[in-house]
Amino acid sequence: MSANPSAMPEKTRTEDLPLISVIVPVYKVERYLDRCIQSIVDQTYRNLEIILVDDGSPDRCPQICDSFAQKDDRVFVIHKHNGGLSSARNAGLEKAHGAFIGFVDSDDYIASDMYESMLTNLQKEDADIAFTSSAHVYEDGSISTKHFVQGQYLVLNTEEAFKYINLPGFFGIAAWDKLVKKELLNGIFFPENVIRDEDYGFSYKLLDRARKIVYDSTPKYYYRQSQGTLSNAVSSVSSFAADQALEMVNLVRRKYPNALPFALHGCLLVMMGIWDQVIAANNTELPNWKLFRKQMITYIVNNQNIIFSSVQIGKIRKIQILLLKKSPAVYKTVFKFYKKLHPRRIG
Repeated sequence: MSANPSAMPEKTRTEDLPLISVIVPVYKVERYLDRCIQSIVDQTYRNLEIILVDDGSPDRCPQICDSFAQKDDRVFVIHKHNGGLSSARNAGLEKAHGAFIGFVDSDDYIASDMYESMLTNLQKEDADIAFTSSAHVYEDGSISTKHFVQGQYLVLNTEEAFKYINLPGFFGIAAWDKLVKKELLNGIFFPENVIRDEDYGFSYKLLDRARKIVYDSTPKYYYRQSQGTLSNAVSSVSSFAADQALEMVNLVRRKYPNALPFALHGCLLVMMGIWDQVIAANNTELPNWKLFRKQMITYIVNNQNIIFSSVQIGKIRKIQILLLKKSPAVYKTVFKFYKKLHPRRIG
């Protein structure tokens, strides 16, 4: 593929290159929306179908979307009543015509060559899913890439992919770090009966269908970390992600047994992330979360040995797990102190 598709003859761009549908759910992000859409419009890979789904946004987002559609015939706008993130993404999926599907959240933005790079990797490796990495963008303009292992280019089968998706520092469950063959999505939609963490079940199902995936850790996606991220997260804490992770463990146990210790590890990290949000919300004594804590500790007791013996875990993380098992009250105190020192980190 040429490094500069825009320099190709028009016939080559529109007829010979596969169409990528990029789905952007839009709701109350007028401060960031222009940069988000512009970063997609400016992609070096030109054969795009850009689907902006206005999810009943009450601000100027609908007008911004329409303005881009008037200027670029690759941009299509869906205006709908507010139904949440899953509903907006599903509405975009129903209208997508591309051979490949990507997602971008409307407060984020992407590198100019993200889709060219991902499609090149996907075609070169004859893969079903291409993953990229993300850089974290903070309100003060700073950008961090400390959260992932750099310099990685991995070509993996399904069992290997379930190993890496459950290890910190590699690819994750977010919808937006992937370019997916549309055929893989047949019958897979985002769950609309949940208020958050809808990516978990969606991504696990995709991975189960994929024959081969490719991951390039060069960060191409810019994931915005707003000051309100933590408060927004704790206001709607849910155990849905843990339920989906437990289903993933059962799937891996049945079909990909060599990845089981990593699946158990990933599920534990999901549980602990939820518990950290419960602590931040000061909800640890609510009956449902007391039950969750009990179930989480039982899970640690039952799976600690296989996780520790098979997965390379850092010393601090291991202490964290053991402390949570031994004394949730002390863990809570330590976590709150840590949050004061590191307010940017969500969990």
